[in-house]
Amino acid sequence: MQAQASADWGLAARARSTPSLQDLHVLPLFPVPTLALLTGCIAGFGLSGWAMVTGVLHPAIAIAISSVLVYASFTVLHDGTHRAISRSPLLNDIIGTLGGQFLLPGIEVAVYRHLHLEHHKSTGEHGDDPDDILVAPLPGVLPALFFIDIIWFFWYVRRFNRWTALQNSRFLLGFSLYVAWHVAWIASPYAYEWLLVWLLPQRLGLGITTYLFAHIQHPPGVEQREHPIHATVMIERNPLVLSFMLGQSAHLIHHLYPQLPFYRLEAGWRAAERLLAPRGVLFRGLVESEAPTLPEAEQPWRRARVTAVEDIANGIRLFTLARADGGDLPGFEAGAHVDLRLDPHRVRQYSLIGVPGQAGTWQIGVKREAAGRGGSIAVHERLVTGAEIEVGRPRSHFPLRDGGGRHVLIAGGIGMTPLISMAHALQGRDFTLHLFARDAAGAPFGASFARFPFAARIQPHYDEGKGFSDGEIAAAIGPWHDGDRIHLCGPGGFMDRVKAVAFSLGWPADAVSTENFSPVPLSPGEAFTVTLARSGKRIEVAAGAALTDALEAARLPVDTLCRRGICGTCRCKVISGTIEHRDSVLTDEERASGQHMIPCVSRGTGKDTLVLDL
Repeated sequence: MQAQASADWGLAARARSTPSLQDLHVLPLFPVPTLALLTGCIAGFGLSGWAMVTGVLHPAIAIAISSVLVYASFTVLHDGTHRAISRSPLLNDIIGTLGGQFLLPGIEVAVYRHLHLEHHKSTGEHGDDPDDILVAPLPGVLPALFFIDIIWFFWYVRRFNRWTALQNSRFLLGFSLYVAWHVAWIASPYAYEWLLVWLLPQRLGLGITTYLFAHIQHPPGVEQREHPIHATVMIERNPLVLSFMLGQSAHLIHHLYPQLPFYRLEAGWRAAERLLAPRGVLFRGLVESEAPTLPEAEQPWRRARVTAVEDIANGIRLFTLARADGGDLPGFEAGAHVDLRLDPHRVRQYSLIGVPGQAGTWQIGVKREAAGRGGSIAVHERLVTGAEIEVGRPRSHFPLRDGGGRHVLIAGGIGMTPLISMAHALQGRDFTLHLFARDAAGAPFGASFARFPFAARIQPHYDEGKGFSDGEIAAAIGPWHDGDRIHLCGPGGFMDRVKAVAFSLGWPADAVSTENFSPVPLSPGEAFTVTLARSGKRIEVAAGAALTDALEAARLPVDTLCRRGICGTCRCKVISGTIEHRDSVLTDEERASGQHMIPCVSRGTGKDTLVLDL
């Protein structure tokens, strides 16, 4: 899942780097569409209330009109929350705060920003996402839709110690004013008029807002950190719906690029559609009762049943798995592995054995490791014929790379398992599978190589516990010719030894592939020092640590969302210092100017002190 999430964020980053999306992110100083929307909401709400009080409009009609205007005004607050109104931070927050007074009187945009960005950071994560309750099924979710402000308050208070003193003081002040607003009107002689003119429209408007911005937008249980393109939907392409949604019909685009203003979200979808649509973007209607589900291939877990268990060497068992519901398990790439969920807190990865691309059953070979972390022991003890277990989707960080020449597959013991699928894929090509082990009894399939159609290509090497010489390894590898490749899997020390021998024979590093279950990380970069100009504080950022993490550890956090250098939420101004840019947000001109950086991924170089306008 992590590999697919990284690939999806990569697609979003590619789209973000296109000229069309770069241009859409350039904000005006005076945002005419946003100011027009805010002015219309203020005027319309005032006229509607006046018409109801004077008897010009029936209360039911006036309340309905005012409710829609309250919902529309939230768009202004929402854009202000993401700094998507004006390129002037001051104007952005003033306009955003004004837009929020219909819905949350007394609360400034900075308070709602803190709450709402937690939703963006943790979309779909139960407990961490303050809006997660809003995606529950109707009608049970109705109380939450109309009273989410109360839920937000208690969600924040339960995490009070996580936030800075400034954030907490602003939160308490804002909610105190919000409560005082209610108390003052209830105690006044105009409580009934206030109920009709504001409270009922506010509650109904809040219900409309939470339904359109949250309930229909996020499939329950789908976490953005694992499925960034499927944790948020697109709404049906109906012109009337698009107009009423005020841009949130493209809510997926908002979650990927939250600094686009509401009137540019549909244009953002048109700019990114070519790259995102092939990933199976989820669409739904405005009033559909059931939320869309992930495509079958994207389902993170499924139930499998053990149909056979076979001892294939001393301490090594072959497990055959089939779908518990009788269907086919999906095909996989050569070299792929699969996650097994052994219990709620323990997941282990095992290589898939078999013919690549062929759906049906899966096979895994597991060596019982008495000195391991307990996963292999649990597999050997629990996975008996008929037992069921949750399995993930096939993933591959060890793909078969074809250089057009000879393929040398080298396995150390149980490291043979991912190479079997590669051997299947290489039939008819020039390849040899070398298996290094102590003896035939301890070698995977050591007594049954004949079961494979490429048995003649398997060359076992047994050292009887004496160790292999460099000469034996060199003889198996042979000289390098252009296009030749080595695929290597086994214990770490064994792989280091084989690579050293290969390099001594003239094999280039990029011709040797090794098993690796984790994505290759970016270079950790150098340690560097940051000075915050407004406070004078100095912070040391270690090599490999994110600047935003260092700021949070010092209780000086900046707003963050994607933490991958795509959304631009954490953008900050740089006063001086050399920057190593790693983001997909800034233009070439902005990077060259050195005046801004995206601190969730970009960093200092260590050559000088980085001074930030914080």
